[in-house]
Amino acid sequence: MAIEYLSSLFAVGRQNFDRRFIKATGNTPVDYPQRVKIESAKKARESTRKAVNEGMYEVGYSDVKAFREVFRKITDMSPIDYKTKDNKDAVVS
Repeated sequence: MAIEYLSSLFAVGRQNFDRRFIKATGNTPVDYPQRVKIESAKKARESTRKAVNEGMYEVGYSDVKAFREVFRKITDMSPIDYKTKDNKDAVVS
């Protein structure tokens, strides 16, 4: 696994690597790439009219269900609800 490789590259144990990574980023090494992808998907939802599937593929997901679950876990809303919220905010502002 890549995380074991990184920890060995820095000559630290896996737990030590995880602890330092969390301290530096606020995320586990497993959660961090997901959060980065979802942040990119959020920006795409805010600035384009692309369908959820298009944005999902662009950030590296190929499974719609998995993407929606991770998106909801991170944002507390579905990708469609997120776009709707963004549109409502734009109208109110």
